[in-house]
Amino acid sequence: MAWRIFLTLIACGSMMACNSDNANAVKVNTTPEPVQSESVEAQTVDDSLSESESESESESESESESESESESESESESESEILTQSVPEPECDLESVNLLDFVPWQREEGWWVGEYTFLGADGDPNVSASWPYRYDHYRGFIHLEVIGNSIKQRNVFLYPAENSSECDSVEDVVGSGICGDNGNEKVFSADQSASDCDGNLSGPFEAFGMTLSTTTTLIGDDTVLYQVRLPDGSFTQNQLTTLPPNDTRVRTAQGFFMGASTYASYYRERKVTKEEFVQLLEETRQEYNILELDYCGYDSGGSPSNVSCDEHFGVALGN
Repeated sequence: MAWRIFLTLIACGSMMACNSDNANAVKVNTTPEPVQSESVEAQTVDDSLSESESESESESESESESESESESESESESESEILTQSVPEPECDLESVNLLDFVPWQREEGWWVGEYTFLGADGDPNVSASWPYRYDHYRGFIHLEVIGNSIKQRNVFLYPAENSSECDSVEDVVGSGICGDNGNEKVFSADQSASDCDGNLSGPFEAFGMTLSTTTTLIGDDTVLYQVRLPDGSFTQNQLTTLPPNDTRVRTAQGFFMGASTYASYYRERKVTKEEFVQLLEETRQEYNILELDYCGYDSGGSPSNVSCDEHFGVALGN
């Protein structure tokens, strides 16, 4: 069942040609006229023909000028396109990115507490053979710190004790507690850095001796998509975060293994101060009857974390 635990975790141009047909009519009298008259009429015909030829030449010159202008415009457009295409895209200096310039990271930074529900592939609350605690309603405590172009996330999840009816024995626990009586805790860490100048992130995540690929994509000012992939490139998690403008956030995650759906989560969280964070953490520990020996005691795989809570969060929490 180890894989179950592991899975918990957007020139073309045209030419126009104008053709004109000119009809030139010549009037000839049928009644004989004096020679002089004929000469005058002939001269009139000649003048008319001359005018027609002149008009035709003028039209030809006009068409030539029009074609020349069209070709000139086409060449100008082509040159403009070449110049536009040749302008290189500005390079992104990842070291100069400040993630707090982006609204979602302004909202995400800080201390969070949440109510969580984690469902198995059958839609019922998850049941783990190696982590005998309840997943129907548990709590999470998260500190998300933005440092320049990077984000540092540290979590601790608190689980209530298993229902006594589900305990095979009182020793069906992790650590020194009693099944059905004592809850427990897991810690989780994730670090990401800017992958572009648009506020998106990427970074590795180590689990079970494997390096997983994680990416975070901003979608507007109120939505964040977090994805985790196995070394072969396949999905293991798709998580959507919605950020209403009231210091709350809602996260839903879908888990996969070898293309099959394996779990779904529903997290409802609110932003608090550090002092509230510490207070609520202590209150939940008392409510879940978690032994002090187990505070931040286990990693995401259920193995000893070998760190204190202060070491895990990187700040003094008083425990």
